[in-house]
Amino acid sequence: MPTLAIAKTSNATFHPSYVPVAVFVGATSGVGQGMVEAFARHVSGRAHIIIVGRNEHSAADILASLPKPADGDAEAEGWKHEFVPCDVSLMANVRVACTDIRQRVTRLNFLVMTAGYSSMVNTAITSEGLDLHLAMRYYHRYVWIRELLPLVKAAASLSQDAKVMSVLGAGRGSPKQPIDLDNLGNTVKPREGRFFVAIRSMIASWGYTDAKLAYFASQNPNIAFTHINPGAVRTPGLRSFADFDGLLTPLSWILNFIVPLFAVSQVLSNPFSLLIISRHCRETAAEHMLYALFTGERGLYLRDRYGDAVSQLAFDAPVQLGENSETSVLNGVLLPGYGASDLGVRRIVEHSEAVTRGI
Repeated sequence: MPTLAIAKTSNATFHPSYVPVAVFVGATSGVGQGMVEAFARHVSGRAHIIIVGRNEHSAADILASLPKPADGDAEAEGWKHEFVPCDVSLMANVRVACTDIRQRVTRLNFLVMTAGYSSMVNTAITSEGLDLHLAMRYYHRYVWIRELLPLVKAAASLSQDAKVMSVLGAGRGSPKQPIDLDNLGNTVKPREGRFFVAIRSMIASWGYTDAKLAYFASQNPNIAFTHINPGAVRTPGLRSFADFDGLLTPLSWILNFIVPLFAVSQVLSNPFSLLIISRHCRETAAEHMLYALFTGERGLYLRDRYGDAVSQLAFDAPVQLGENSETSVLNGVLLPGYGASDLGVRRIVEHSEAVTRGI
């Protein structure tokens, strides 16, 4: 387990010969903001950084605070720090933002996605017909990768860093909890009981993410695809998790008072399992996330809150995954904490294409 000091020291050694291009989706607050700030600090502002989010005012403040290269620094030619607005709950918006980004850059070294949503009671369906939790935690990330992958591949072709990271809930997969392939999108089976429907979507997003990244890793062996679990971090987004209403409103008040003081880090894959109270701030999480982003050259990585690899698998060439339905096994290799199967990967990707292409 890398300590915070080890992570910072390792991150400080990142000095590429080129000006890196990085897109951070969901970086106007929370872990995403922390990662942008730490990334810019470690490269002394010498990067083309694109922040994607809804809050333009927050983005402006963050961009203004980032360190800038010295005037006349020849090695920093091409640096830029900018903002692309996007409400990621709608896939049409994501595609528009991707088109915008493709017009700004010709390669992409780092694609980091942190924008998400958690609620124990909100079971809304978006105007595009998608479960809100899955739209915010999974589908938009699928679209970002699919649409921007040519830029990441362009970076890889130049022998530069080519890395994709989804910050969500890695390492929670288990053969005892296979993906429900009969309820893809959580819109097939009855949506009765808000709490259970919401939890079902949140759990599904972990396995869907494993499947998605396994697919892209199997098709793009020279790119690193990382699913990482940051633990629960003291951020504004953590408050929405306990947004009870009605008779349970007082419970929301209590939890929203406690949450800023402590972060709750889940230690088992089951959301109803043992919880440990621990302090975990945005800045600390960001350094560990960057440590994970900078390490690992290619393949699929599942990482914990410290950046350690829970499981990993590299591919020497593109692989067509088979029909094996065994959860936690990828292309014949047992991966502890991996929440999909070869069959699940295929079904999830087919489903994702079907529901995001036509919107």
